[in-house]
Amino acid sequence: MKKQVLATLLVATMAAAMVGCGAEKSKESTSEKTTEEKKEASSETLGDVNGDGKIVCGYISKNLTDPFHAAINDYAQTTFDSMKKDGTIDDWTGILDGETDANKQIDRANDCIAKGCDYVVMLPAEAEASNPALVAMVDAGIKVIEVNSQTTDCDTLAMAYCGSDDVQAGEMLAEWIVKNCPDGGKYVHCTGILGNSAQVQRGEGIENIMKDHPEFEKVAEPDTQWDGNLAANATTDAIATYGQDLVAVICDNDGMSSSAQKAANNAGRKDIVCVGVDGIDVALQMVKEGTMLATVYQDGVAQLAAGIDIIKASVEGKEFDKKPDIPFVLVTSENIDKYYK
Repeated sequence: MKKQVLATLLVATMAAAMVGCGAEKSKESTSEKTTEEKKEASSETLGDVNGDGKIVCGYISKNLTDPFHAAINDYAQTTFDSMKKDGTIDDWTGILDGETDANKQIDRANDCIAKGCDYVVMLPAEAEASNPALVAMVDAGIKVIEVNSQTTDCDTLAMAYCGSDDVQAGEMLAEWIVKNCPDGGKYVHCTGILGNSAQVQRGEGIENIMKDHPEFEKVAEPDTQWDGNLAANATTDAIATYGQDLVAVICDNDGMSSSAQKAANNAGRKDIVCVGVDGIDVALQMVKEGTMLATVYQDGVAQLAAGIDIIKASVEGKEFDKKPDIPFVLVTSENIDKYYK
C-alpha cells in the first residue's frame, strides 16, 4: 500500500514538473513572439529612429550669407516644408545657421539632439573642427547625412555623404590655367577656410596638375577664407609685386574668383586669368559678358537633393547610394547659355 502511495506521489511530481517545463517553454515562446511583434511594429515606422512616434529632421547650414549656399538653403526650406505637409515627416528644425563656424555647428547639433531629430543634414564648416558635431549626433542615435563637404569621420560615422569630387575641381581649375596661359608664369592660389575638406582637396587637385608644369610658379597662397574682398586685395598686391609676370589667380570659390577678376580688370590687367568653383550668378554673368573666361560649376542644390532623397528612401525602407557623386562642369562661353539664363 505504501509503495502504491509513493508511486502515485512520484507520478504526480513528475507531471507537475513537466507542466512547469511546458509553462516555461510557453513563456519563452510568448517572449520571443513579443520580440518579433515589436520588430514588426518598429518596421512599420521606418524613419522613427529614436522610437518617439515621430519622424523629425534637422538641417544645419554652413551659413546664411554665401551666395552659393543661399540656393541650397532655399531648396532645404521648400523641400522640408513640403515633406512635412505631405506627411513624409512630422516636423523639422528649420534652417539652423552654422555661421561658417565649427563651434556654432556643434551648438546646432546639440539643438538637434534636444529636438529629438531622427535625421540631420549638415553642411560642415570644417573637416576636423566640425567633426564633434557629427560624433555627438551619432552618439545620440541620429542618422547624419553630410552634404557638400565632409568631416574627418564622415566615411565611418555618417549615414551618407552627398557631394562632388573636390580633387577633380582643383584639377579642372589648374588645367584651365595651363590651357589659357600657354607660356606659363606666376600664379596665386586664393584658398577657402583652411581645414575645410573642399579647400584641402581643391588644393590637392591644383598641385596634381601643376607639379607637372614647371613653367608655372605659385608665388602666394593667401588665407582668403572664401572671401571675395580678401581675394581682391591679394590680387591687387600680387599685381603690384610681380607685375607682368603674374598670369593667373586660382580661387577655391567664385566669390573670390569674380572679385579677383574685377580687381585685375580694374587695374588694366584683363590678361590675368582668374577662375574658381561654384558657378554662382555673378561668375556666370561675367562669363556671359566675356569679362571672365570660365567657372567650374558645382550643383549644390543637386547635392542637397540627393541627401534628402536618402532620407526619403530610408523612411520608405528602400536601398540608397551612400555616396552619390554630383559631377563638376566647366562652364565657358561655349556652354554658358545652359547655366545662365
